[in-house]
Amino acid sequence: MEKAVKGIFWINTKLKQLEKACGCICLGVLFAVMISNAMLRYCLRSGFNWSDELNQFLFVWMGFLAAAHAMGDDRHLNVSAFISLFPKSFQFIVRQIMNMIMLVFFVMYIPALMDLLGQLAISSVMRIPLKYVYAILPVSFGLMSFHIVCNIISDTHQFFAGIRNRGIENV
Repeated sequence: MEKAVKGIFWINTKLKQLEKACGCICLGVLFAVMISNAMLRYCLRSGFNWSDELNQFLFVWMGFLAAAHAMGDDRHLNVSAFISLFPKSFQFIVRQIMNMIMLVFFVMYIPALMDLLGQLAISSVMRIPLKYVYAILPVSFGLMSFHIVCNIISDTHQFFAGIRNRGIENV
């Protein structure tokens, strides 16, 4: 069991690294295309007609990769001021319920998003099938689902390790 959990967390770490690398590549290409297009328009009074569309596509990919990475690091926005007033056991329960709700919704969206990909047309300027552009949606929802499962396992392990170390009366 312990080996399986370590394997899952190793995969989680590698996925987060891949998400970060792909997001950085998207940002770098987006920046390079944007700057080169601005320079061409300024110097030659003509730019790439496809640059705005490519930047939109890269921005979508970068945004969803960033969302998956944030979920992997458990750094999504949340309001903890109210919850932190309660005992650790209540905080743990609320956190697990929220993780379960997110997991259910992400998993429910994946099949619908896969169906949507089959119905998309091609882009107007670059003539790229939009299914490749928006393939990041089910991919990122799958990544976020995996990260949530890892967060649930990690939180559960930390919570019960804390009970063993502090004693049940402090929970």
